[in-house]
Amino acid sequence: MEAVSSLFGTLWEVWKEMATVFWEVGLKLFHLSLWIISGIIILPCVYVAGSLYPMWQEWGEDM
Repeated sequence: MEAVSSLFGTLWEVWKEMATVFWEVGLKLFHLSLWIISGIIILPCVYVAGSLYPMWQEWGEDM
């Protein structure tokens, strides 16, 4: 009986360690996905502000 409880105790410790590692990796992947989402939103805005907006001003002067 002691061997079985020792086995489950060891398995419990291994599971806790694996959960800790998965949690850390998951958080890093979550932060990476936030950076990607913000890049998808911000980079086109920078392009529009730098390239297209001056053209809109020129087009507006003709009207």
